[in-house]
Amino acid sequence: MDKNDIKAKLKNLSVLFVDDEEYVVEIMKDILPELFKESYFAKNGLEGVLKAKENMIDIIITDLSMPKMNGINMVKEIRQFNKDVKVVCVSGHNELEFTKKARELNSAFIIKPISSGELFKALGELL
Repeated sequence: MDKNDIKAKLKNLSVLFVDDEEYVVEIMKDILPELFKESYFAKNGLEGVLKAKENMIDIIITDLSMPKMNGINMVKEIRQFNKDVKVVCVSGHNELEFTKKARELNSAFIIKPISSGELFKALGELL
């Protein structure tokens, strides 16, 4: 699937972006609304669960290491009420442990910093 096919599919989907680094969230607030039908943002896993309960989410892009609730536990909780949500896990750590946890969630995995190429590759894997 090429980039244009991915963009066309994303225009019909909603995304929840979760990261505790405020500057990363601010950058994604400029990018994701251009790609998705609806974009939601949260600063930690607990806030992410609340946003997912309030809105129908198709794709979650989440940091793994966050305060209050990490990305793994957040996704597990969200999948209790939204089993079909697709997930892209993001981490600043390139360790086998994080990759393994992401794969256990049947998700794509990106190492920070997030590049547009890696993001499209991960989203393409999920679609």
